[in-house]
Amino acid sequence: MNDNVERYREALDAWNRRDLVWILEQATPDFEFHTAQLFPGIEPLYEGREGMVEFWTTFIEEPWALFRLVVNELVAAGDDRVLALLTFTGTERDSGEQVSTPYAHLATFRGGEVSRIDAFSDWDEARAAAGVAAS
Repeated sequence: MNDNVERYREALDAWNRRDLVWILEQATPDFEFHTAQLFPGIEPLYEGREGMVEFWTTFIEEPWALFRLVVNELVAAGDDRVLALLTFTGTERDSGEQVSTPYAHLATFRGGEVSRIDAFSDWDEARAAAGVAAS
């Protein structure tokens, strides 16, 4: 199996256990996170480790009492990219409302670290961007 696929599986596990320190250690200093803007208040781009901390604080820690990324499919997209088809599930802290929505990451690796994540709200769009056919 592609090493980057396994690395990204570990990264998603870290998201689910809310291990931001581990995630930051796997990212390049010039890391870019291009969001799908699924929810209000999310910026289109978070840059660097500082940007990831900002995203994490405002989007992961504050609004969600419970949150999980369910991995539906994880595939290599060429040598340096990994496509993750996910289902975002969460329980809002304030309302208690449960949310479940399809979501995808196209992660680009450089030197064993993640240098960029492009997020998508549509799996077909994510597959097209990755050049990966539906399985």
